Amino acid sequence: MIRRKFIKTFYGISFNPLSKNCFNKKFTAMKNLILTASIILTTVLSLFANEKDVESKIKEVTIFPSSAQITRTGTFSTTAGVTEIILSDVSPYLNQSSIQAKGKGNFTILDVQLRVKQPEIVLSNNNELPPKIVREIAILEDSIAYLNFDLSDLIDNISALELEKNILLNNSLVTGHGGDTITELKATMEYFRIRINDINDQIQKLKRDEFKMSREYTRMNTRLNELKAYNQQENPTPPNNKPIYQVVVTVSADYAVNGTIEINYMVSNAGWIPTYDLKTSGVENQVQLIYKANVWQNTGEEWKDAKLRLSTITPTANNVKPILPVTYLSYYNYNTIETISTGGSKKDRKASYGAPASAEREEAMADLDANYAYNYTSMNQTMTNVEFDIKLNYTIPTDGQYHIIPIQNETIPTNYVYYIVPKVETQAFLIAKLTDWQELDLLPGSANIYFDGTFVGETQINPSTLSDTLELALGRDRSLQIERKQLKNETDSKLVGSVVTKTLTYQITLKNTKPANVDIVLQDNIPVSTTEDINVKVIDNGKANYTESSGMLFWRGKLKSRETQKYTFSYEVEYDSSKPIAGNF
Repeated sequence: MIRRKFIKTFYGISFNPLSKNCFNKKFTAMKNLILTASIILTTVLSLFANEKDVESKIKEVTIFPSSAQITRTGTFSTTAGVTEIILSDVSPYLNQSSIQAKGKGNFTILDVQLRVKQPEIVLSNNNELPPKIVREIAILEDSIAYLNFDLSDLIDNISALELEKNILLNNSLVTGHGGDTITELKATMEYFRIRINDINDQIQKLKRDEFKMSREYTRMNTRLNELKAYNQQENPTPPNNKPIYQVVVTVSADYAVNGTIEINYMVSNAGWIPTYDLKTSGVENQVQLIYKANVWQNTGEEWKDAKLRLSTITPTANNVKPILPVTYLSYYNYNTIETISTGGSKKDRKASYGAPASAEREEAMADLDANYAYNYTSMNQTMTNVEFDIKLNYTIPTDGQYHIIPIQNETIPTNYVYYIVPKVETQAFLIAKLTDWQELDLLPGSANIYFDGTFVGETQINPSTLSDTLELALGRDRSLQIERKQLKNETDSKLVGSVVTKTLTYQITLKNTKPANVDIVLQDNIPVSTTEDINVKVIDNGKANYTESSGMLFWRGKLKSRETQKYTFSYEVEYDSSKPIAGNF
């Protein structure tokens, strides 16, 4: 009977051992009791868990185009029971849902979470300065303020006098363009001479005063800075009370263990972009392509002596099924951006080379030839991604600046063609046509062009083109001499009524001063009429490939070393002389 009363009191149900409903209610109540006990037990274990601050080190970083995955490791020792392993100073740009943890040792990982710890507020010492120093600081600050006003007035006065002097000197009487008599001119010149001398005297006096005031300003400012430095020493600024970001890994062990914990997480404010160096010493040599990465990060944690991996995947992209849009095709147009060569170096480059982790070298190694960083990179390709494993460890500070990491160095089979348009440009453009470039898995990016060891400009690499040959603009080459001129003796003009018929003949001369033969593509054009009143007739296209709709002339061929070739074409234009023609012909 007592037991029944207890059950009724504890569970809040009436007890009837023969009732099925009684049994179900009892079972449900027991489940709730067990669940409540489990929650209480977990809370108690968390409250009484040991906290262990573990010093961790960034071991590896996988850098994506606009994010990065950080891998940190640390070793710890703990007693039996539940312990919270705390890894501090992680990035404030950490993606909390991406945190993962694993470890080595006889323990169990119970939980992983991000914790933001607010540091204790550190107040300044607030040491009082001697009254004499406080008074001197106040006097200096006031004196400097008033001196600034005086200097400003003095400079304004000098400017006003200089303006008056310029007005006098530019007066028509002084410059000799006036219409006054000699007597009047002499009197005026005498006045100008006296006034200008007076202005010069005043300007010189003001400049001497400006010099004295500037020197006094410097003296007072120096003294004020000394007093402020003394004040800073006596009352240092408290440290910046920024929140501390921590990853807390809760582990459980049956007995004291030593273990290793490893966490990895995604961070924003980091990424990399590809960049290239294209180097060639002439048309007789292949193009050397140096594949580099501009790595940047501003995550708030320094990647010190870390192994780097570059990936082309975008992990932040969503996983929603894509919708296929309409695909449009067009031709890709490349442009060369020419900059001024400065002794083979490119100025204002906003990037620095990443610092490989240093190591002791034996003295016997000092005489060996230097190796290249790109020899320590391997490429791994998957179905959806290309990864570059950098075998040298690097240090990338959290400064938001580009740090250059060499990736690969390749020699590419190359055909060179000189593209010549003398009507627009009197210099030839050298185009490198690269084959088998698809095997390099290049990404879109800018390329620095070096020709014969000199920086000549920039171009863009766009592997999305469908052509099997990748064309690169290598800039101008002055070794091909080009001349385009109109042959006057073969130019004729006839007038019948109001209709003019003009016959024009042009000659293009090419001379190859290089010691090697070159391939050329020469382009010119013949005007195209857009009205019935103007008729254009081709007399001689100079054996070019002629397109009537555009008027374009194309010649393709070879130009031997030291050889000179001439290309001549002529056409006739018939038009009404009473109407002006828009366009040159």
